[in-house]
Amino acid sequence: MKNWLIVANAAKARVLEETAEAGTYDTVADLVHPQSRQKGSALAHDRPGHVPGPSAHGTGSSALDAHLTPTEREHDRFARELATLINESVASGRCAGLVLVASNPFLGHVKAHLSDGAQRALLRAVAADYTSLPERELADRVGAASGAY
Repeated sequence: MKNWLIVANAAKARVLEETAEAGTYDTVADLVHPQSRQKGSALAHDRPGHVPGPSAHGTGSSALDAHLTPTEREHDRFARELATLINESVASGRCAGLVLVASNPFLGHVKAHLSDGAQRALLRAVAADYTSLPERELADRVGAASGAY
């Protein structure tokens, strides 16, 4: 059981496990969610804030307040997917502790979906998008941004 480093943004995430050699990691998972990069008009089939079909008629108006845009909904869907992986790994004992590095506001979305056990295993959270960095530079940046990891 080792610590994990998770580097994510709303469209992709790398889940890395620390190795015995400092600054090197084994890849546990690479997750990609291309829907997070699509335009909202490509994700939604109806006008925002309206209910299509028979439920639109009745005693009230068919207009609804849109709480999440289609893009925000996809970001949340991916945050749930990543959090589920983390929650299950912590619960099964595969992950002892984790450092979560994610872009804003995606970091908040992921943290909101973490279980109590995963919240306790969270060693550090860093608001930054390091998804495109190579492993060596990643280790340096995470260490510099949040103290020694």
